[in-house]
Amino acid sequence: MTGRRDFLRKAAIAGVGTAAGVFALPSTPEASDALMSDERSPSANATDQSLSVTAEDTSPYALWQYKKRDDGYAPTSPINAVFPLSETERGLDDVMDVLFDAGWYSLPVEYVRYAWNRKRETYEHQQATAAETFYGTVGRRHVRCWELEGAVSMQAHEDTAATPNHGIESYRQAQRRIEQLFDEAGWTVDESQRFANEKSPDHDGHVTVIRP
Repeated sequence: MTGRRDFLRKAAIAGVGTAAGVFALPSTPEASDALMSDERSPSANATDQSLSVTAEDTSPYALWQYKKRDDGYAPTSPINAVFPLSETERGLDDVMDVLFDAGWYSLPVEYVRYAWNRKRETYEHQQATAAETFYGTVGRRHVRCWELEGAVSMQAHEDTAATPNHGIESYRQAQRRIEQLFDEAGWTVDESQRFANEKSPDHDGHVTVIRP
């Protein structure tokens, strides 16, 4: 455990990890490019500018998604939206239904990723995923989700075109799209928390908080 914590501390500082993609296959039609305005971005309208989540062992939220390697697990992309649902009747299925109702695909072509489950002290395979297109050859917005301790942690990103694999075009653009979809579905998107998971190209550590 000490080795893992030391690694995570270094990863949070240095932004360890690279974004992975999916295979280059024919794409389905692209979804709308409409986004929330900059004013609704958590980076521009955060209610809490302090660093509120600094370690996965002290929070029900995940901070990173991880890639499994021969020598362990490496953080690749930051969690950038969270849903505190423990005091509600909503759960992961309700979160995913908003995306599916918007025409996103379940079980898109993708790689396996993990999040740290502090209660079980293990890395947990992604529990739900969705993407604007099934293959994403020309790029797409794509999310992976985990429900841990009554809270859903979401990693949202916008892929580059596959050449042959995807890179990360933007975290913020996908984050803003998620804000818009849940705002339109009647959820509350009005605050953010600051996580110790800054990552290029454009995630500054502000994580959108969305409530039913």
